[in-house]
Amino acid sequence: MEKGLGIAALVVAIIAMFIPFLGTWLTILVAILAAFAAGEGFGLGIAAIIINVIHIFFFSPLLWATQGVASLGAASQGEEEVVFMPWILVGIQVVAVTVLVKINNKRKNKFCARLNRAA
Repeated sequence: MEKGLGIAALVVAIIAMFIPFLGTWLTILVAILAAFAAGEGFGLGIAAIIINVIHIFFFSPLLWATQGVASLGAASQGEEEVVFMPWILVGIQVVAVTVLVKINNKRKNKFCARLNRAA
């Protein structure tokens, strides 16, 4: 099942790069799929998250431009800066990597404990 989640995350991450506007929001779905791709799908999950980060930084200029305009508008009215949406999306990717690594380490520890009991 984990390998299937990794493959699904990778496929959706690649497709999301070519879908305008909606593709940026699909990065959240990819992060959720990749977060649970531990075990056999670990490498696929990491690849999907790396593709997501590249997508957010390089293939979503409208997201960055919109944020810049919102910041300028808030500054001209004397308000505090608005939430920076691209960094929230990158933060979601960081959380997904953290969950993926923790789940993968927990699985490895259980496997090693079984091997030690069998020996």
